[in-house]
Amino acid sequence: MIKFILKIGLVLVVGIVGYNYFLGDATEKAQSREMVGKVRDIGGDAWKLLKSEKVKMNEGKYDDALDKLDKLYADLKDRAQKVKDSGALDRLNELVERRGELEDLLRSEGDELSTEGKRKLDDLTQDTEVLMHEMEAKSQPTAPQ
Repeated sequence: MIKFILKIGLVLVVGIVGYNYFLGDATEKAQSREMVGKVRDIGGDAWKLLKSEKVKMNEGKYDDALDKLDKLYADLKDRAQKVKDSGALDRLNELVERRGELEDLLRSEGDELSTEGKRKLDDLTQDTEVLMHEMEAKSQPTAPQ
């Protein structure tokens, strides 16, 4: 519902600006030209931002994600062993295996993941987060009754 309202609002604004740009009086035309210029500037800035992020990614900004996951898995393994949670340890071993597969994929693709590889990394990260939340919930003491 909110998306629909925003779309209608955007269409109205674009319609009014377009009408004023071509058919308005002198002040309306000036305002419309100013707005169009600002939108053009914002679009250019957004494009520059995307280009800079692409350059950063190509320079290896996201390469250490697998190393961070590896360190996190070591910490989670210690916690799971302390609370003797074999289910968490099994899931953790599966996540470590998936991380290793991603590392092999990264090496084979020349230190840059394909779209499929990025999706797998996102999935692995989400699954890791789910496991962390579950382990956190299990380690919380229950309320006295």
